[in-house]
Amino acid sequence: MNEKENSYYNSKQLSKFQEHGVLIPDLSSVKIGREVSPEKISPGSTLHPFVRINGSKTQIHTGANIGVCGPATLDNSWIGEKAVVGSLGPVTLKDTVVGPESILGSGVAEQAVLLGKETMVNDFTTGYGFRIRKGSLYEEDASSAQHTDTKMTVLFPWATLGSNINFCDVLLAGGTAPEPGFFSEVGSGTIHFNFSIRGDKATASLFGDVSRGVFLDQERLFIGGNNSLLGPIQADFGTMTAADVRINGTLSSGLNFGHSLPKGKIDYDPRIFLGALGIVTKQVNVLAELTALFHWYKKIRIAFVAQTPEQKFLYESGLRMVETNYQERLSQLKRFMNAVDNSHSLIANSRKVSKKEITEQKHLLECWPYIQNKLAAPVDFELPVPETLTNNIKKQQSEGKAAYTKLIQNLSQEGKQAGKKWLKSISENVWNIFAAEIKKEK
Repeated sequence: MNEKENSYYNSKQLSKFQEHGVLIPDLSSVKIGREVSPEKISPGSTLHPFVRINGSKTQIHTGANIGVCGPATLDNSWIGEKAVVGSLGPVTLKDTVVGPESILGSGVAEQAVLLGKETMVNDFTTGYGFRIRKGSLYEEDASSAQHTDTKMTVLFPWATLGSNINFCDVLLAGGTAPEPGFFSEVGSGTIHFNFSIRGDKATASLFGDVSRGVFLDQERLFIGGNNSLLGPIQADFGTMTAADVRINGTLSSGLNFGHSLPKGKIDYDPRIFLGALGIVTKQVNVLAELTALFHWYKKIRIAFVAQTPEQKFLYESGLRMVETNYQERLSQLKRFMNAVDNSHSLIANSRKVSKKEITEQKHLLECWPYIQNKLAAPVDFELPVPETLTNNIKKQQSEGKAAYTKLIQNLSQEGKQAGKKWLKSISENVWNIFAAEIKKEK
């Protein structure tokens, strides 16, 4: 037996998993690494033919169904109760957390978290050909259809992506319910362009916000099919866009028709950054919202909502994704500011660039080291949680309400308003670091 074969349990040893209560119809086609102890795979879970499981962090909970319609590979991944992995074909999961009752079709996920399903109005979590990359966080009942790609993407409960979509570097609030007409939706064929012609990724977009969005009582957002979304975008609740349009900038509630580019050609030097202050402003807004979400996970989901070790683990995993997104945005801002520094050296004596732009860039560069240091970690912006909110959560739990989305929606108006004010204060404190420094005379 070679070393590679020896790293997996043999058929006789796999029978001990069966004795433990794991359903394995074909022992000869399933491989489980020796680092995966039998107690990590719960009784009542099913491992179909051509399943391969590795990683000491791997856990599979009761009722999970792995490799239903094709080979499935799990590497250091956590699968919740009654989750289905591979309902449509092959699946590979690496360093991924899949919450209870999730239904994954066919595709690949790595360094991502899906919190699971609470309803079956939408009978899938991901469709065929999904690609869920680092920093993706799908909250309760968030879903994507066929051939979707996300990275550094946060989808609130019920947010739904159609087919043939690339939606990276985005936070999307989810609406008010899982039924059609109430959940936020991104139409098929839509792309969020998150990499500029100049090579920077200070392009993250906000569709809705955290301080209101987490309470699941705001108007949904609807992004039409075949949209070209040019980040950074900031869209308010109730924003809708027509199909087949080009969208950028700030969007307000109502139907937005987008705009087209004029014909022709202009001289363009990708080393020169114009409008840098506006771009940094929008990215600080994203950092502010992620900070509020960080504290929502830490102080509400983990500290009060979580009722079991499994639920706590899920929320801690979600918190890790939020912080990953925060650090990614800060890292991209650092890269952007390095490019602005280079840009400023090119335009400092230029007659083609307005004096206002030159002055703004100079001032921004002078302020940035202080701002960057102050925004280093979201944990630094902690504020006391209002007891009105936490007491309201405890009251509902004492009445037997456990499902996260129902618990949040059933909060009293007093509890919601206190929570919104708390989260808004956190995001404003982040924003004020930036705004106060920018306003200073140098």
